[in-house]
Amino acid sequence: MTETPLPQQVVDPETFRSIMSAFPSGVTVVTTLDSAGAPVGVTCSAACSVSQEPPLLLVCLHRASSVLAALVERGGFVVNFLRDNSAETSALFASRTGDRFASVPWEAQPRSGLPWLPWDTVAHAECQVVQTVEAGDHVVVLGAITQGAAHEARGPLLYWRRRYGTWPAEEDTMAVALTHATEG
Repeated sequence: MTETPLPQQVVDPETFRSIMSAFPSGVTVVTTLDSAGAPVGVTCSAACSVSQEPPLLLVCLHRASSVLAALVERGGFVVNFLRDNSAETSALFASRTGDRFASVPWEAQPRSGLPWLPWDTVAHAECQVVQTVEAGDHVVVLGAITQGAAHEARGPLLYWRRRYGTWPAEEDTMAVALTHATEG
């Protein structure tokens, strides 16, 4: 891998946030177990697929995150892809609340015991850490998906311009497509 030094001039943090907030993203909660076996998790909008063969995804977590430290130590994590009515869960896991799992139902994955949020997700992916890459104030974590599933037809929770949103209902999407088809 080739590294190139950063340019002398880069945008300020507010401009960076403004640019990145113009791109809608899905919202996930990354969960794992700490060294004592207690569930920990954090909201993450920086998650995406990397490869189908082998099945890899990535999440980006702040380098000072206790969840990052726990998932690297544990060697595994679950990416919980939040459903459209889970803005409160996202806000909870983005907060500094101590025991975030006290008010959110969760289940242990059968093989690993890692925490999954079944009532808040449209899908989940259990991953084994295969690589970490330091990138500025974050760490990119590559995970091999060892198990997981898509759960229901409800839409995902989205984040755009620093607000939560939802995907249009399938009926709404079909109505717009039909309107465009008859107008053309």
